[in-house]
Amino acid sequence: MKFVTSIATALVLSMGAAVQAADVTLLTEDYAPLNFERDGQIVGLGADQVFELMTRAGISYEAELTQWSRAIGQGEREANTCVFSTTHTEERDPKFQWVEPLATDRTILMRKAGNSIAPTTVEEAHAFRIGTQTGDYTVGLLESQGFPTIDLAPAQAATLKKLLGDRIDLMAASGAYFDTLIAEGVAVEEVLELSSSTMSLACSLTTDQALVERMQAALQSMIDDGTQATITAKYK
Repeated sequence: MKFVTSIATALVLSMGAAVQAADVTLLTEDYAPLNFERDGQIVGLGADQVFELMTRAGISYEAELTQWSRAIGQGEREANTCVFSTTHTEERDPKFQWVEPLATDRTILMRKAGNSIAPTTVEEAHAFRIGTQTGDYTVGLLESQGFPTIDLAPAQAATLKKLLGDRIDLMAASGAYFDTLIAEGVAVEEVLELSSSTMSLACSLTTDQALVERMQAALQSMIDDGTQATITAKYK
């Protein structure tokens, strides 16, 4: 697990003052290009925006890279805890306070390159074994679209391994994740788009509303001054 602290928190610690808890705990997963580890730091299209907006809002934080099922569960239960980059779905909407948009994305089904599986509709795709990770938004999406067989793994990397090893037929994932795999030379192909969605910072209902409002205002300032577009361009 990887931790990052804000500049404000680091200054308090370096001055030898009494250790104080950060205002907010941030949780995320390894899901490039939105969030991932590079040289011991959490970076990415979503991560860079979240850390910048926290700095602009003057909110101290601790950030951790962990499994998504733990992140989303803890983010729903614990006060002053936010999770990113979280797909804003109808099912999740009442469970969080939302700071958005960090990005817009598609949800797709992909296959191992060279595989002949090629459903052209959601109904045709129902005949195949679909893989995704526990706690991911795609679970609810697949269920809502009537998929009868959903294979769950603890992490996205484990699902990808199953796909490449012919243990599942298709894998549900974000378009951004698919683009990263293609850039890395992973042998996968897009088969079908399931939906489009907004990626957000999702904060627990017991997170201080004033903090959430400051976060949203900071994000809006990043959109207005072009910072969001600059960060997004870095990861394309």
